[in-house]
Amino acid sequence: MDKKRAIVIDDEQIVLDSVKKILSQEGFDVVTATGGGAGISHAISEDVDIVLTDIRMPDIDGFKVIRDIRKFKPAIPIVIITGYASVSSAVQAMKLGASQYLEKPFTPEQLIQTVRTALDLSSPDVIAEQTLIHAAEMRNN
Repeated sequence: MDKKRAIVIDDEQIVLDSVKKILSQEGFDVVTATGGGAGISHAISEDVDIVLTDIRMPDIDGFKVIRDIRKFKPAIPIVIITGYASVSSAVQAMKLGASQYLEKPFTPEQLIQTVRTALDLSSPDVIAEQTLIHAAEMRNN
């Protein structure tokens, strides 16, 4: 597997450091951003394989981060990491295009599993398979 590149967007340095350490130990190249604006810029201008973002940040919230990144990179997996989990925020995040939703605090194992799942679900093979299934359904109708 090629080395995957992740960007972590959060306003808490301890979260950035922790996630970077965990993912780096799993072989990821990790870039961090201390706010939504910087995170959007990095995610759009750099070659990244996955985005992890907090929802509540002082400058730009995670929902806007998802919307803005989706405009430029519609296929990139985005994982929401939040300490303020609720059903409504999870639903809103998924409607905007988040791939996964992870509640703080989380274990290293939960983080790794969530990131792997998001990457697996966005792999070209899965997307191609879904497209083929959809095309077959259209022909049968």
